[in-house]
Amino acid sequence: MSEKYSTNKFGVKVLSEGTQSFKIFSAEGINLEFLLIYILFAETSKEDLNEKKKFLKVLYEKNGENSLTEFLESERSDMIFSAKSYEKYFGQMAYTRITDNVLSYFKDILVEVIKAKPQILKSKEKESLDYIFSFNNMEDLIEDITEKNIEKLFYGSITDIKKFFSDKLGIQLFESPILEKNFEQFIKQRNLIVHNRGIISKEFSTEFSNEHITYKPGNILNFSYENLSNINGGMTNIIVDLDLKISEKFKLEQVEI
Repeated sequence: MSEKYSTNKFGVKVLSEGTQSFKIFSAEGINLEFLLIYILFAETSKEDLNEKKKFLKVLYEKNGENSLTEFLESERSDMIFSAKSYEKYFGQMAYTRITDNVLSYFKDILVEVIKAKPQILKSKEKESLDYIFSFNNMEDLIEDITEKNIEKLFYGSITDIKKFFSDKLGIQLFESPILEKNFEQFIKQRNLIVHNRGIISKEFSTEFSNEHITYKPGNILNFSYENLSNINGGMTNIIVDLDLKISEKFKLEQVEI
């Protein structure tokens, strides 16, 4: 499998061709990297900074915001033009985008596989005749059943997704218990950001603290720009391996990345 991809100097696997699902996943990951670069290199020079402060001071003075104009006259106001000041907020937003990109790939690749092999959806569940005859052709029926099954699957847990891949596709999502545990943490960190403003819960602390790192309940998850790039690369490596296995097993169409 190793000859089917190259590895760049950052240790990220690169495919020259893969599935359509991977192409979409890869484009999203690359766009995030470009955004990280933009933020890191978009720091304002001292000259530009002073000009922007003058503009804001005039704007706030017109609106009678005296406290803000006083703040802009101090050196403390430099912080509002620093990318570092927003690392916590942007880091959490970008992290959720990375996790959603991974989960979206799982959905997309399942659609590709089911289109290639609809028998995968065989089950003992029954559909009404009214439902079946509401479609004009078999393709539309299969597409709708596919969408229903995938939506139902992704309302569940990562355990459900892993089981579906194993039982229906004969594909192991994770090659080791450590990788599975890391991925579980990857998803649960996203859930903390979305549902708890990134504040670490007692349950998360108990489950994922170890001899290398301690998660203290009440602390906030932080992701540096560099850390985000590493996470994005690590997830790409997992998806590259998965895409190669799935596309080879089900003979999926390959597109140029």
